[in-house]
Amino acid sequence: MKKLAIGEDDFKLLRQGNHYFVDKSLFIEEVINDASRVLLFPRPRRFGKTLNLSMLQYYFTNKNTEENRQLFDGLAITKSPVFEHHQGQYPVVFLSFKSCKGKTYEEIYSSIITIIAKTFQEYEYILGKEIFSKTEVAEYNSVKSKAANKTVVNFSILMLCDFLHRYYQKKVLILIDEYDTPIHEAYLNGFYKDAIDFLRILLGNALKGNEHLQKGILTGILRVSKESMFSDLNNVEVYSVLNKNYNQFFGFTQREVDELLQYFGLRHLQPEVKNWYNGYYFGNEEIYNPWSILSFVKNEGEFKPYWLSTSANALVHSLIKDSDKSVKKDIEDALNNKLVLSAIDENISFDFLKNSREHILSFLVQTGYLKARYHDFVGSDRIFQIEIPNIELSKIYYTVIETWFNESIGSKELDDMLNALIANDIKTFERILSKFVLETLSYFNVGRKTKEVERVFQAFLLGMLISLKDRYEVYSEKESGYGRFDVSVIPKDKSRQAIIMELKSIDTFNNETKDQTLEAALKQIEDRKYETTLRQQGCTNIMKVAVTFDGKRVWAKTG
Repeated sequence: MKKLAIGEDDFKLLRQGNHYFVDKSLFIEEVINDASRVLLFPRPRRFGKTLNLSMLQYYFTNKNTEENRQLFDGLAITKSPVFEHHQGQYPVVFLSFKSCKGKTYEEIYSSIITIIAKTFQEYEYILGKEIFSKTEVAEYNSVKSKAANKTVVNFSILMLCDFLHRYYQKKVLILIDEYDTPIHEAYLNGFYKDAIDFLRILLGNALKGNEHLQKGILTGILRVSKESMFSDLNNVEVYSVLNKNYNQFFGFTQREVDELLQYFGLRHLQPEVKNWYNGYYFGNEEIYNPWSILSFVKNEGEFKPYWLSTSANALVHSLIKDSDKSVKKDIEDALNNKLVLSAIDENISFDFLKNSREHILSFLVQTGYLKARYHDFVGSDRIFQIEIPNIELSKIYYTVIETWFNESIGSKELDDMLNALIANDIKTFERILSKFVLETLSYFNVGRKTKEVERVFQAFLLGMLISLKDRYEVYSEKESGYGRFDVSVIPKDKSRQAIIMELKSIDTFNNETKDQTLEAALKQIEDRKYETTLRQQGCTNIMKVAVTFDGKRVWAKTG
């Protein structure tokens, strides 16, 4: 019996290791017959993109031709008329950006250069043929040793194609796996424009107007918008999850899953397997998540969510955190089988993701968290019905992603509260603070002695105010004037408004009213001259805020 190799994406190792292999080799024929010179295949993670590119590499490369030919024994492609004509005929440049991750632009840039340099090292033997000038050889070696300046790096992939074309007298195939990983990292870490600008030039030089190019094939999770990434690449044919072409080559079809379950003695579980892991809709065909299916079989038929733990979730988490309640409602409606309709934008522009329900739903469709089924036309827009693909994703939403949504709503309301405070909108500040107190603090905490209650609220409020740390310094119980203020919020830019806050709990024993307590707090700020230290630090615009509590009720007033 053949073994399952989950996560193995090297075609050669799979074929030589007696592993179970789902035959996707006719993908090669489709690529060859495609008239477009540059193809992009955006698909969710773990749907076979890297393995398919690896298969193309071993098929097309003119290295180890006979050995590689044997890898295809018994596969469907060997019966195609294109097999003999193209097998082992081309130099291949294979670049994987999958590992290009980092917190800074410099880290990403360095990782891409390292990958390119390794490819130059792989082909350095071609320099032995005396067809290249000394200047050309010097530039080649500068890339190989990672010493090239940025201008040379920008043209490095094109340069390698030129060298290989002249050496072999054959045009070159460029295969780029996970081309958008650096872009995701850049978006998350605040250097999106720098990364886009670099990759636009690097890939533009390699794929547009490259006379040495036979064909370019790219994979990724998203099609990044032409305006931001592919403005110079109008020759790219994109086959997204909404396209009807190539849909059977990424993920498993029903027939492939049936054969897999039969082989491993799990065919009797087929109906339940379908409910758990089917439901992705690529073009016009329902597709199974291959990672989940293989994990399910590997675990001898144990039903559970396998996919989320393997995916890079940071970007999804970030976008959900910044989304509004309408997106959460859409997801909840889909979970409850209610009709959710939306246009789907295949061109993702990270610049607008935060502000658009349509963009976020489009992103979730393209990354595999939702599926989109064509519904109707409204004007010139295609409208899709948005659905949860399967039980696996439902469970992921009920557990992990629901938590993210809850975080996001709290985060947005916190931002609204703090922005209201800074803008002197004390009523909005009071309203949102009251909501946080009602939902977060227990009656046990706020039902104690007056001073204890004040300390609880002080700690609670400080915990929220710390979110301002990028723009403000937040202090508590600091000596100023004739006493210690409860809280101060001091801007790093002294032209901005500073804030002094005094917190008081209503003394119900003495029949004190909220208005009396608020006025007493403001008077204390004045009488004890709490603003002294702030003025010494250069603050000229100071707002005085009184906050008073009675149980879970909160009021605020400025003076």
